[in-house]
Amino acid sequence: MGRSNIVDADELRQLWMNENISRREIGIRLGVSQSFLSNAAARLGLPRRETVHCAANDPTPEQIAERARECRERHYAARRLESEEASRCRAWRHELTQT
Repeated sequence: MGRSNIVDADELRQLWMNENISRREIGIRLGVSQSFLSNAAARLGLPRRETVHCAANDPTPEQIAERARECRERHYAARRLESEEASRCRAWRHELTQT
């Protein structure tokens, strides 16, 4: 029946029960999407796996504040450049009308 034969049930069971391997990694090893993997696990009656949230990669409030400061600095620098460019254009146009 099409895709149901793609995954070896024994290999999926072994990987699924190993808590050190994420669902994403299992999908990569078996060459299937995570949704296909979840459907196959449900068909085989495998227990649900807890979703692991990796808080270690979340930025700290200090890192967020630093990033916001950097973005503000770039924004204001770009605005200053635009203002300088606009004033140069006005001065150039003024020179043209004076001659």
